[in-house]
Amino acid sequence: MEHGYWIRSKPVYSSLAWQYQAQAHVVLAQGEAGRAVLRLFQQRPPEQAVTVFYLPVEGADYTVSIQAVAGASMQVFNTEAALWAAFDAMLSQAYMGTRLYAAGDEEFLWQASTLAASHGVLNADIMREQPASLSRPVYCVHCKTITPHVTTNIAVCSGCQRHLFVRDHFSRRLGAYMGLMVDAEQPGQVPAAEEIYP
Repeated sequence: MEHGYWIRSKPVYSSLAWQYQAQAHVVLAQGEAGRAVLRLFQQRPPEQAVTVFYLPVEGADYTVSIQAVAGASMQVFNTEAALWAAFDAMLSQAYMGTRLYAAGDEEFLWQASTLAASHGVLNADIMREQPASLSRPVYCVHCKTITPHVTTNIAVCSGCQRHLFVRDHFSRRLGAYMGLMVDAEQPGQVPAAEEIYP
C-alpha cells in the first residue's frame, strides 16, 4: 500500500463459492488457478448447469483433475484468444441469473470482467479469486500500453520503454494498475527495482 493507507481502487478478491440461487454457473480459470476450481467442486455442487472454461499453462495444467469433477461440462483451450472467443459466444446466449466465477492472475480476471460487462453482466455477478501470482498488468499513462505480468515496483513499459513506478491505483475499466514515469523530474535517476508482487 502506498503511504500506509488502504487504496480504495485496489480490488479485493475472495475464494470462489457456489451461488446456489443462480440459474446457471460459468467458471473460467487459467493455469495454477485450476486449484481454485477443484476447491469449488469440493463444495456441494449446484443443481443448475455448470460450464467450465479452462486454459492450462506450461507448468500448471489441472485439466485431468478438473475433468474428473466437472465431466462433460468442461472445455479446455490452447490459447487465451480461443477461450475469450468461446466465452464471448456463450455470453451472447446467456440468460438472466447466470453467475460467473473467474480464477487466475489479475489480467485474466479483468479481461473476463470487461468482456462480461460488454454483455451487460453486473460487476456483482462475477466472483473472482486470485490464487496464483500477484503479478500486475500495468497501464502506462504516457503511451497507453498495458504491460502484463509485472512483479516489481518499477517496470519498463513494453510500449515506450519508459521506467514506470507501479502504483496501487487500479482501474477496473482498463483492468490494470497505473504506471507513471519514475524519472520524469530527474531524467536517468531510476532507483533499483524490487520484486514485491511475486
